Parts: sequence; structure tokens; C-alpha cells
Amino acid sequence: MKSIFWGAVIIAIGLLRRDSVFRGDFNVVSIVFDALGVFFIIRGLVAMYQAKQQEAALPPAAPPPPTASPRPAPPGSRPH
Repeated sequence: MKSIFWGAVIIAIGLLRRDSVFRGDFNVVSIVFDALGVFFIIRGLVAMYQAKQQEAALPPAAPPPPTASPRPAPPGSRPH
């Protein structure tokens, strides 16, 4: 999630400075910084997708082991 945020920040800085590929300014610096921003956004999306796939692949949690508490006496029996 941090990668997506920082990628968006890099692109937003270029947009605010008005030297972004997304505004039609195709110089070397704007291409490099916008590509870097897009890289970080894609990296964050891939990481989220992989985490979701890994979470889905985990087997369900095992039930807790039985406790060693004494069993209650059946109805109608005499206590010892």
C-alpha cells in the first residue's frame, strides 16, 4: 500500500509542477519520474495481489485441541 501511495505522490508532484508526461510534456526528466511513479503503483498492486493469493492458499486453521475438563455426570446418576 505504501508503494501505491508514493507512486501517486511522485506523479502528483509532476502534475503540480506542470512537467508530467500525463500533461503532454515529453522531456527526459518527466518521462523518468512518471515512469518511476507508475512503477511504484504497479509494484504495490502486484504485492497486494500476491498477498491476497497467498492468503487464499493457506489451509483453514485447525480447531483447538479438546480441553481436559471432566465430563459431566449423565442425568439420573448418583455422585461419587
